[in-house]
Amino acid sequence: MIARNVRVGRGEIDLLAVDGSERIAVEVKSRFRSDLDPMENFTEEKAAQVRALALSLRPRVHRVDFVGVAMTRGDVVIRWVSHAA
Repeated sequence: MIARNVRVGRGEIDLLAVDGSERIAVEVKSRFRSDLDPMENFTEEKAAQVRALALSLRPRVHRVDFVGVAMTRGDVVIRWVSHAA
């Protein structure tokens, strides 16, 4: 991880990370109830917003990933979608 909660203008990128030679902007959503899927919050509108924020960063971000974290009392499920936006 390079940084977290990176302010970009009026927006924010949750994580900046590196995968090999690629810089990645990562949007993270989490839920604490089993009946809610955090991936439902990754709408096309949200993807466009994160993509626009990532494009304004220097050095350049190569891709945008989404991570959904679903937590219940006895379980944590993490879903990572690479190249999501």
